Amino acid sequence: MIKESLIKPLKIADLPFNQHIGLESDGDMVLIKQQQYLLNHVGSLHASVIHGLAEGASGHYLIQNLLPLFPQSLVLVKNASMQYKRPAMQECQAKAKVSDAALQHCIDTLKRRNRAILNIPVTVLCEHKIIATAEFDWWLRVPK
Repeated sequence: MIKESLIKPLKIADLPFNQHIGLESDGDMVLIKQQQYLLNHVGSLHASVIHGLAEGASGHYLIQNLLPLFPQSLVLVKNASMQYKRPAMQECQAKAKVSDAALQHCIDTLKRRNRAILNIPVTVLCEHKIIATAEFDWWLRVPK
């Protein structure tokens, strides 16, 4: 059974995995600091940590933009794609950006069908350079 507190956290950083890797939110951004236990064999942030940061940013977007309208929603990642561009050697930030039209389409679909999929693109930056881009398809369901 999925705990309701895990479906609708007040902050993305409240989720246990995100606490483990040290995610923090600041406005629209989600941040992670480089820590020894998060590094790979070449001393940069491990790819799975960058993926977790990007997924956290997409979830943060949902918390800010959809869950206030549909607080009883069940939201789960359905698909994810990630493109890594360069190593992350310092603190990283990630931000999700969805077009107003795509967000409105999702809202309208949820109202009409009680379920929808929202694609959330994310950009991950380190030292003001793009180190990765990602897209997450979130499946959403609201009670009838």
